[in-house]
Amino acid sequence: MPSYPKHLSSGSECPPLKENQLRLYSMQFCPYAQRARLVLAAKNIPYEEININLVDKPEWYLKKNAPGQVPGLEWIDHDSKETKFIPESLIVSDYVDETNSQNRLQPTDPYLKAKHRVLIDRYSGITTAFYKIMREDPKQGVEDLNENLKIYEEALTNTFFGGSKPAMIDYMLWPWFERFQFLGEAGFEFNSDGKLSKLAAWVNAMEANEAVQKIKVPAALLKKFLEGYKQGKPQFDFQ
Repeated sequence: MPSYPKHLSSGSECPPLKENQLRLYSMQFCPYAQRARLVLAAKNIPYEEININLVDKPEWYLKKNAPGQVPGLEWIDHDSKETKFIPESLIVSDYVDETNSQNRLQPTDPYLKAKHRVLIDRYSGITTAFYKIMREDPKQGVEDLNENLKIYEEALTNTFFGGSKPAMIDYMLWPWFERFQFLGEAGFEFNSDGKLSKLAAWVNAMEANEAVQKIKVPAALLKKFLEGYKQGKPQFDFQ
């Protein structure tokens, strides 16, 4: 659970940052922030989580990160005592992996790492289609999503994209798959024609993964958030 469960908004004060503690600026329902939480969970790294209201952003957070996006990682450097901050889900995730040697998630082979990065970068085709379904053109979005999913069905040659166990790529792709279940009303049904059998098996394996289970957002709350998001009125805190 976040240290400050309520999403902080404008007019709030930044909670004091402690030494020897990683802080993750997040939003409970954000798939990009979920990427960073998955990596932290997979590597068993303790951290403090501060949730940010992405519609009414705190002034102090905009000073740290002008775009106001999450995730953001912050800590006090042990030697210089300087406060350091880095944004962006891929950058945060790579930094966490590179600075904590246990259970490395990125491949050590540069070629394999490059191939994984290509799939991660091209994943924008899936994320764009997902948001098109949610708020723009559902019919076209469903067509685009099904077409882009074929790329990942073909690329999957083992239980996980990382091989016999999840790697960085698996955690970077996962959050949107967790949200596909809420696209039914728009006409999308994952693997409806049975042609994504390898991806379907991957989904089952990921759902059983300890890190995925640990930080999974309750489906009922995620559904409520997405309903508000579709209407352009996202709600961040629920009683």
